Amino acid sequence: MRVAEAATIGLLAVSACNAPASGPGESAPVVTRMETEPAPPGPSTTRLPLVDGTPALVLEPPEFILTPTPTRISLPLPQERLIIEAPGPGSSVISPVRIAGWGGPASQGKIFVRLIGEQGQVLARTTTYLLAIEGVRGSFVVTVPFSIAGVAEAGLIEVGFNTPSSGRLEHISTRPVVFLSVGPPRVYTNLTTAEKIAIFSPREDRRVSGGIATVSGGALLDEDLPLLVQVLDRAGQVIGSTEVAVQAPALGELGTFEALVAYTVPYPQYGRIAVTEHGLYPPAVRHYTSIRVYLEP
Repeated sequence: MRVAEAATIGLLAVSACNAPASGPGESAPVVTRMETEPAPPGPSTTRLPLVDGTPALVLEPPEFILTPTPTRISLPLPQERLIIEAPGPGSSVISPVRIAGWGGPASQGKIFVRLIGEQGQVLARTTTYLLAIEGVRGSFVVTVPFSIAGVAEAGLIEVGFNTPSSGRLEHISTRPVVFLSVGPPRVYTNLTTAEKIAIFSPREDRRVSGGIATVSGGALLDEDLPLLVQVLDRAGQVIGSTEVAVQAPALGELGTFEALVAYTVPYPQYGRIAVTEHGLYPPAVRHYTSIRVYLEP
């Protein structure tokens, strides 16, 4: 207890020595407890959370615009009557090119082969035969040499045959390829067996009368060009023709067509209805199909 009192007395003595002296008639300053003074008036110095000054964007839910989905056409296409199995789509070939396929039946079993250049010129032609007896479908294989002026040239391999009954042209199939003068070939195999242009109406050997032939069918086009529909008499002469567009969801997809072809015959006879697909790159026939019908005035 005495030690505490002595410490207090010592602190008071030190404070008295450090205090400024008072003048005559002035009272000595009194030491009081310090209290917290109020903050001067003015803007607050309290830190506030940072806020971006960019105006807020109100995001509305997006409007979904429904677009009609193209209607895919589902038709049972018949089997191609003349298939080029090799070279297949996307092939690049060098000379001599080996061509293999099957089809028919063909007149005398003959298959006509042509190589067509990018300007529509014939690079080479030959004839081969079906490996089958007369009147039966069969396979064919042929090797065709060719030459081109440049290093590469886009073109077509064309194969066709005549009908056994009349010897008139019945069918043509083609394959777009790239002809090479140098370099390694790239030969693929064709897996498509469906007919490229199919005539649904009229049917083979059906009667067509009244001077108007209604021709309808399905087609897969390489280029956006109309089809040529023709009526031929027994001598193979064109007695009626028209062009018709193919209605398809998109180019390269299956579409349908229907054409009215006026014709004139002096008497009832067998003839043919033919549908041809033409191309511009190269300028040549892309596909040709025909059926036999009985024409009446």
